[in-house]
Amino acid sequence: MDARVSGVRVEAVEYFQESGTVRTQFDQEKTPASMAVTATLADLIGTDPVELDPLHSTVDPDELDALVRVRNGTNGDIHVTFTHESHAITVHSYGVITITPEHELTAEKHERIAGR
Repeated sequence: MDARVSGVRVEAVEYFQESGTVRTQFDQEKTPASMAVTATLADLIGTDPVELDPLHSTVDPDELDALVRVRNGTNGDIHVTFTHESHAITVHSYGVITITPEHELTAEKHERIAGR
């Protein structure tokens, strides 16, 4: 099943309303990781991708694309996690992006500490 986020074609998009997290699966052969991140984040925030701070202000888009290019199964998962536009973003080499608002991560951390 193909979907679109901010005009970029992806394979699947899942929204988790409780946490505000979005998970996008993209085809690394057709869509660079940096483009998929920008489109997914813009869609999550509800803005045009050109309105976001440039991705290169946080991470080198070319390096991100190179790191998560299609890999064979013997290399395992390589992933990158960074923060951009107040969201924690993890990009996996198998073509999955997870984006979570920072305030949700902080709340989860405090709940775990309080629950000890």
